[in-house]
Amino acid sequence: MHSAKEGQKATKAADEVEDSRFSDPEQYLEHLLKDGSQEGDSGAALELPSWYDEQLFRRGQQYFQFYRFVMNAGMLAGLIGVLAVPSILKVLSCTRQSSTAFTAYRRYVRTIFHTQTWYNNNISDRRSKFWTSIAAVRKAHSRASKACGRQGAGQITQKDLALTQFGFIGFITMGAHRIQLYDRDFLEATTHMWRVLGFLLGIKNEYNICGRNWEESKLRLDIVMRKVYEPALEKTGEDFRRMTEALIHGLWHVNTMLSVDAQIFFTKRLACVKGYEYYSFDHENGVKRDPNQRMYYYDMGWWDRFIVTYGLFFVTYLHKYAIVRWYLNFRVWLVDVFTYYLPYIAIWKFGIHSAYVRIFREGGEAHDFVMGHKDD
Repeated sequence: MHSAKEGQKATKAADEVEDSRFSDPEQYLEHLLKDGSQEGDSGAALELPSWYDEQLFRRGQQYFQFYRFVMNAGMLAGLIGVLAVPSILKVLSCTRQSSTAFTAYRRYVRTIFHTQTWYNNNISDRRSKFWTSIAAVRKAHSRASKACGRQGAGQITQKDLALTQFGFIGFITMGAHRIQLYDRDFLEATTHMWRVLGFLLGIKNEYNICGRNWEESKLRLDIVMRKVYEPALEKTGEDFRRMTEALIHGLWHVNTMLSVDAQIFFTKRLACVKGYEYYSFDHENGVKRDPNQRMYYYDMGWWDRFIVTYGLFFVTYLHKYAIVRWYLNFRVWLVDVFTYYLPYIAIWKFGIHSAYVRIFREGGEAHDFVMGHKDD
């Protein structure tokens, strides 16, 4: 017993030394973009890392129930944001799971269900659906990486995994101040939870976008947003637009308030892309708005403008009130219930068999991801 504890301490100390090599955000980003683009899955076993903090992880799970609406909104913006990363877009195009409304519906509903599984199940129980889901997603990444590599579309690298990790965690944490969310424990617990998830999904500590604490995570998230996502979203092309349309048209069968132009506006605003400001405080600190800057809000139709105005007013000024959070969270919960038990719009459009998405079989095993050149 004593030697086992000493071994755990030695492993943790070694991990901390490894992490400290890239504590500087500039060094971290250079290492991620250069070396991270040459490495695939970490190859680490599905075991909790030495630095795992059970209480912090559980608090991260609990915050999802408390801030369900804004966290879902942040993750949707993140899913759109990753489509602006060329290497990730190539892999998604290669798997052909996201290029039409139908395939996007099934792929992104699966993503939603897997993410909910990570938030809602007990990580301490190795027989729980948490571990079944993690193993299934990691296996799917491995299969997709090999298949796309054979077709010349590139493999899933550490860089791709970390940048995708940003999609799930970046906008809600870096944009928390925009909705007057200053809860330090939320930021600390949420980033620790996603550091653990990143590790379990095959990201090495040195590339993990979530660092040893919120301060380190904030620096990594900030530099990735400013130097990767902001320029990428500033110069999006036709492929980005096409895949985003498929994503939103697919998820429209889950939430009919979704709109392509409005969701792109939300995403680019969160990434601080110039011309996508809405409020006077939207620009970055110390950067004054150019009076000659084209404002893309006015290029949208009246429905998209309504969605942007309605959504930003609610989350910016009213989300801080418990009754409003309860209302918004209840709406998301209700949508999730209908998506699982009665996806009536998808049934009308795709048929009963295709509308129902399941990630687990009746016995508890995970469904395999269908990839290749056929629709799921």
